[in-house]
Amino acid sequence: MKPLEITVQAAGTEEELCSNIRSALARNLPELTLAPIKHDGNMVLVASGWSMPDYIDEIKAHRKAGRPIVAIKATHDFLVENGVEPDLWINLDPRDRTSGIKHLNDHTTYMPASRCPPSTFDYLKGKKVLLWHSWAPGAEMEAIGPNKLAIGGGTTSGLRAINMGYILGYRNFHMYGYDSCNSPDGRKKFCGATPGATVDIWVGGPTGKKFNCNMAMAQQANEFQKLFEVMPDLNLNVKGPGLIAEIMRVRGERAEAA
Repeated sequence: MKPLEITVQAAGTEEELCSNIRSALARNLPELTLAPIKHDGNMVLVASGWSMPDYIDEIKAHRKAGRPIVAIKATHDFLVENGVEPDLWINLDPRDRTSGIKHLNDHTTYMPASRCPPSTFDYLKGKKVLLWHSWAPGAEMEAIGPNKLAIGGGTTSGLRAINMGYILGYRNFHMYGYDSCNSPDGRKKFCGATPGATVDIWVGGPTGKKFNCNMAMAQQANEFQKLFEVMPDLNLNVKGPGLIAEIMRVRGERAEAA
């Protein structure tokens, strides 16, 4: 598949991000180390794509099997409202995303990156919080300082969650809501958000399947394909009819044909 060339503007200025990092470090929170929860090598990642609610029964089955459920940003409240308190909550965004975690609970370990705004940490006060650092070239790493584990791997919380799970020892990922495209009726998320400016993308060439995406979605799908260059033993079970699931399907066909 030919990589898509996209230029995107990351959220937050360099000054804001470094200020957020220094504020987070000053809180002296425990930081991410080796797996904070027991596991059998399987991690369940729940992102905000429009198809995610269709799989709530499967997600509950994973919980019953004892597998860790990871909420990516706003999926936290959807899961809690449907009887699944996530084991982990992951957020990379330097903007305030606390509107998606109104149902705070004592089961979930909340994992904001140090680049998240101080308001996020203030909101989580009194809950289980585990700090992690997002790798980025330049000033952010200077703000983090030496001898700190920093996790790279793409521009979205969903992609960083895969890298984080890999570092923690997981190799099998069950992924819900990783559509990375708009729904047929124009929704970009399960909560009904609209996408803004969009672009059409074909998987498998001009005669392949077409998906409509905003720029952030297209960038995520492009970065997703790079995972296999550095983590060849990944086993990804991507659910739904979205762009990333189609990328996985085409990759599987080509691997079988090789």
